[in-house]
Amino acid sequence: MASFYDFLKSFGLDEIGDYNFVEALKNGSASSAIYKNDTNSVVVKFLICPRNKIELERFKLEYSVLKINQINSLYRNHVYELEQEAFHGPSDSYPLPKIKIEYEESGFGFISYFGYEYMEGVLLSEIDTTNMSTHEKCHLVYRVASALSYFNQTGYSHRDLHPNNILLLPSPQMARNDYELNNPKVKILDMGNCQKIVYQWSHVIPEIERNVDEKLVFDDNNRRLLSSFISMPPDFIEKGEDTKNYDSWAVGVYFYELLFGEKPYTPNGISDVTKLRVSKIYSSNFLTNLSKVDNSLKLIIENLLEPNGDSRPSTDAIVRLLWCYLYSEEFVGDSKYAEHIILNGGIDPDDRDEHFG
Repeated sequence: MASFYDFLKSFGLDEIGDYNFVEALKNGSASSAIYKNDTNSVVVKFLICPRNKIELERFKLEYSVLKINQINSLYRNHVYELEQEAFHGPSDSYPLPKIKIEYEESGFGFISYFGYEYMEGVLLSEIDTTNMSTHEKCHLVYRVASALSYFNQTGYSHRDLHPNNILLLPSPQMARNDYELNNPKVKILDMGNCQKIVYQWSHVIPEIERNVDEKLVFDDNNRRLLSSFISMPPDFIEKGEDTKNYDSWAVGVYFYELLFGEKPYTPNGISDVTKLRVSKIYSSNFLTNLSKVDNSLKLIIENLLEPNGDSRPSTDAIVRLLWCYLYSEEFVGDSKYAEHIILNGGIDPDDRDEHFG
């Protein structure tokens, strides 16, 4: 893409620090390119001529959350400090790309940019699932959900989750026992529409202060439709910023389409989203498709595609439920037991030896 290179060169951005332009990328709403020095490659994201302050603050928010968040930092001496050990999971499954080039503005504010580590992997959208068995498809979603559960511990939900925003790295190691840690090796990309969520530790330590107008971005997020009607949970049109388990709906939509080769419903407009929220009117094939899988798996999918966010599972619960489906004979073989587990977020409250979670 020579024209983009020439454009960057005209602003002196063919070189950034000791990194040199290699090639342009086509992904996301912002322009991006690969740069390389003697030892490493990075992805540099550019925002060119932002249309308004909201667009600029949204770009800055993505950089800020990648730079520091609740799982890559510790609160010490009244400040947050980057700390690798803050992430309570396998280090190579830290769910976000790491910042390598700090946020800068160029051309009198005409261009903003930052850079993060380049990672060799494949987008979820590029995975050939044609010949996968149901078990293999469930295992793939188990892997993605595990990464998303790690991601949500940053203190943010993604709110624009789709297969083009999910990068799978080689050699994952997923737990087969309920006391092991998952190592999904998945990165969640493109956080421009992320939304802050409240976690149990928020009353113990202060929030991370950011040099960005988060409220401006979040207010804009919650008065517009962030994604397609299909990947947006139906209750968002009623609950807005208070929508619970937003990302879980996107997992459910992907999971259903992965299993059955079609969307769970095909809305033509906002009225169809309302019908789904009020009356649970899915596609004409919905019930027929669900009848083709084990009852325990049917219950999981119905739970994920629940129009009411209060009834959808959290991302960590999705991980537990899929582990149960993949590795618990009792869960698969006993529908009443499966319902009991699903009702309790993937945990058997009667099992005092329960470790998984």
